Parts: sequence; structure tokens; C-alpha cells
Amino acid sequence: MNVTYLHHSGFLVETETKVLLFDYYTESGRKAYFDPAAYPEKDIFVFVSHAHEDHYDRRILDWGSLPNVKYVLSFDVRTMVGFAGEVLHVEPHQEYTFGGITVKTLQSNDEGVAFLVKADGKTIYHAGDLNWWHWNGEPDFFNEDIKKSYTTEIDKLKGETIDVAFVPADLRLEDKYFWAVNYFQQTVGAEVLFPMHFWGRFDVCHMLKELGFANIMEITEENESFEI
Repeated sequence: MNVTYLHHSGFLVETETKVLLFDYYTESGRKAYFDPAAYPEKDIFVFVSHAHEDHYDRRILDWGSLPNVKYVLSFDVRTMVGFAGEVLHVEPHQEYTFGGITVKTLQSNDEGVAFLVKADGKTIYHAGDLNWWHWNGEPDFFNEDIKKSYTTEIDKLKGETIDVAFVPADLRLEDKYFWAVNYFQQTVGAEVLFPMHFWGRFDVCHMLKELGFANIMEITEENESFEI
């Protein structure tokens, strides 16, 4: 399995017969790049966890006429009228079989869903914006609600054997930036874990390593690939 970090929360996962593209975001074309024409022999699945612009770049809709491209879109993501692409719209807490893959969804505590995808014998988790959003200075009731919503959703993954996980590690949360990763690791775990949603702060990978998270993949730049 090959994993490429694109930008922000965007990742490309290539398995034996499939290409999975998660939350492609290019900052209006300035960052990241994906060309579906590079994979003519593989089925391409384009995932969008929610409609926020830093997770949904509408350039992905330009690929809708390609016969090997399919879309897995959160219920809140809209396409243009008459869009001809093959689309699976997903709701939280559901399981779908689509084009030879299995997709389970969690409820985000921001917008949309998180994805658990099984393809070619591999299991991949992409959190979208499901995160432990503990903001210093917010009222206690708010942060308690965030804790409950995050832990309740991650608990639903207990018993899964996950090969690759993409989990937010947002340094805007100050000293709480690692809480989502920590709970995920303690509760579910993955063979390897990629931080995401870190707004260009690549040093967060090393910071997590220093906290003792041994399976963190150290991303150093956009469009960097890893053989898993």
C-alpha cells in the first residue's frame, strides 16, 4: 500500500486495485496535485468528509465523466445540478458496499462524517473533522460535550484492525492538540498513523513522536509518499 500526503487533510491511498483520495484540498490550485489519468487501470474513489472548503475542492467534480472515478460524499456535500458522476451519498453510522469497497461512517462532531474504508484487504480510517476539539478558554460544558462526542464515536471502532489512520493534530488547540491521537491510539490503534489538519506545521509529527507515539509517520512536505 502506498500513501501520499497531499495537503492539509488530503491523502492519497493506493492499494492493489484501488485508489482512494480523501478530502482533496488545493487552496485554489496553489497546493497539492492529483491526476486521475495516472491510474487508468485502477478504480478511483474520491471521498469528501464534509463541505468545508478546506476539505472539499470542487475541482474533483471535473473528473465525473471518467469511467473509473466514483465519489463517496458526506450527506452535506452538494454537487452541481446535472452532475453525471457516480456518487454514493453517505449518512453517519451506516455501512455501505460500493464498487468493491466497504465504507462505514461515524458522526463528526464538527460537520459531516468520518470514514472507515476496507479495500483490497486493507482498512483505512480518515477522521475528517471528527476531533477532540478542546479549546482552552471555552466553557466547561462545551469542552465536556466535545469530549463525550469524540470518545463516543471512536469507541464505535473498538475491535477494528486498522492499517492506516489519518487523525487531526491541530496545534491551534495548544496543549490539547494531541488528545484526539492519544484517545484513538489507546482505544483502537493503527499500524501507522498520519497526523493531519495541522495547517502546515509539519513539526507536529516530531512533537507527537517525542510524546511517545511510536507509530507516527513523519511528514516533511506536501506530495510526500510512503510505502506501508
